[in-house]
Amino acid sequence: MVNLTELMHAISLECEVDRISDDVTVGLLSENQTHSARAILIAREAGIFAGDNVVSAFSNLFESQIKMTCELKNGNPLSKDQEILRMEGPAGSCLSLERTLINYLSFLSGIATLTQSFVEAVKPHPTLILATRKTLPGLRNLQLQAVVAGGGHIHRRNLSDGILIKENHQIFSDPLEMLKKAKWDRSPLHRVEIEVQELATLNSILKDPPDVIMLDNFSFTDTEIAIQKIRACAIANHCRIEVSGGMTIDKVARLAGLGVDYISVGQLTHSSPSLNMSVDFERL
Repeated sequence: MVNLTELMHAISLECEVDRISDDVTVGLLSENQTHSARAILIAREAGIFAGDNVVSAFSNLFESQIKMTCELKNGNPLSKDQEILRMEGPAGSCLSLERTLINYLSFLSGIATLTQSFVEAVKPHPTLILATRKTLPGLRNLQLQAVVAGGGHIHRRNLSDGILIKENHQIFSDPLEMLKKAKWDRSPLHRVEIEVQELATLNSILKDPPDVIMLDNFSFTDTEIAIQKIRACAIANHCRIEVSGGMTIDKVARLAGLGVDYISVGQLTHSSPSLNMSVDFERL
């Protein structure tokens, strides 16, 4: 959940970075910068909207200067050339804020749009598309909110959300010992998951299986074999199966057909393309 006060503070800092109070180009307008204007933010391509709380934060921060109107909520579809929001106020204020507002909304809507593409790709299977912790510093909560807007789910918000014994942990301790300790120490709210890199390792994990087994960077053939092994094991057939590593739209569609429960897609938060948006201005 994104705290509105914290978001307003972050936006204020970003506006300081862009020096909106020292816009030398707007200064050239002289007295015309106070002329009433309407700015209309438009989606230049179809997608999914995300960032309704960003709009709320901008409205609260600049309510003394600008009236901002937006009827959209997170997850609403956008069509090409659809109006997203309107700003009305002094021309100079609207011009100076334009880029910072677009940066947030196009970035978040891009994440939501890509997420929906992955979600659609695994249908009609019940496989869930998960975001990872591969987020940009300072933007995690906003990015994960955008993933949810696109129909995705969250693997872990942070390191306290659940136990995930990854390959790097296994360098320093025996994975079976870590599993045993995890099951003993964990909170009832925490599931235990372990990352598996190869079929040979899977055999030992199935002796004392966790809640979730992550098959990381497995080939399609090895994934199929691993799923058969897990489902055939009497004490492991309750396990959820997650796959990860270099996921693409085509790849997740095939993997969903194998019956995996979760697919982690780092791309959603570390390299989603922004949704194309622009602002049209009118003099009032």
